[in-house]
Amino acid sequence: MKKASKVAFIAKPLAVAAVLACASAAVQAQTNVTVYGRIDAGINYQSNQLNANGTRGSKWGIDGNEWGTSMFGFKGNEDLGGGLKALFTIESGFDASNGSVNGSSSNPGTLWSRRSFVGLSGSAGTIKMGKDLAIQSDPIWALDPTGQQALSTATLVKERNWPQTNNMVSYESPNFGGFSATVMHGFGEAAGSFTKGVGSTVTTNGSRDGISLAFVQPNYELRAIYDVQRDTNGQYSSLFSSSKELTLGGTLTIDKLKLFAGYENLRANSVATGNPDRANHYWLGANYQITPALTLIGAAYHVNVNAGVGSANLFVLGGNYSLSKRTLLYATVGTVRNGANSDFAVEYGGGGIKGQNQNAFYTGISHSF
Repeated sequence: MKKASKVAFIAKPLAVAAVLACASAAVQAQTNVTVYGRIDAGINYQSNQLNANGTRGSKWGIDGNEWGTSMFGFKGNEDLGGGLKALFTIESGFDASNGSVNGSSSNPGTLWSRRSFVGLSGSAGTIKMGKDLAIQSDPIWALDPTGQQALSTATLVKERNWPQTNNMVSYESPNFGGFSATVMHGFGEAAGSFTKGVGSTVTTNGSRDGISLAFVQPNYELRAIYDVQRDTNGQYSSLFSSSKELTLGGTLTIDKLKLFAGYENLRANSVATGNPDRANHYWLGANYQITPALTLIGAAYHVNVNAGVGSANLFVLGGNYSLSKRTLLYATVGTVRNGANSDFAVEYGGGGIKGQNQNAFYTGISHSF
């Protein structure tokens, strides 16, 4: 009887320890989740805007995505052991001026309009599946002197370099001394894709492919991005939506000065006769950090489009002032100078008028959390 009591006395602490160990393991296996976001809103002025009744005039308003996209999201990861992690991100954009959800142009009103993917990450790289920004979106942000504001590299290509990719799978390589590579495929989800059609060609209706290469060092970086977006018939039928895109660029930091340069080429070999099928886009710019809080921005962009469309120029000046690590004040002014047959809007997403110039100014607050 005493022996049994002694065994029970020893077994109880062991059982408690085992339960606590299991509970500890369960806690360690839980996903680490982060809630994050940004709210951006400001006063926006644009000149020479066309009204619904055909008249023109200046427009003042409060807008929510001038300096950067307002967004909220959740991201997390779970340590699976052996250096392997599971990860996820769900992220949506919205307009702070009216609270509406900003879906992409292909998915208006979508809740998770920017990202909704799950993946695995380890020593061999990262693989993700779901929805993400297109392969050129983050690299072009790094090459843009304004950081993809409403006046930016997106303006003179009518947002061609700022889309999302649905039904995607991507692979990101590890970093090898500053060099990294990313490849992405967006499935068209169309019956008959990846099968041989007329003329023994492989159809990829509505699909997207891309590769991004980067070499990043402390004081400079070089990037190359190639992206193709096909229409629902597997063709390159629209220069600023379904086309082939090559982007090359880099930055150089000299003390408080950061210089930017980039080149973007668009081609669409299946457009209707007489419509433009080629465009060349160039830009130069600089950021200068006057104080740790104040940065001045200057940039110039030029595009030339064939088929008689001609050229346009965008000139931008601005400044960012950080009140804290999370709160920023900004002010930006710019002008688009259209050729006789070009109709680029001064801010992407706006309405341009053929042969007409437009000016813009916006100032506001951006707060990240």
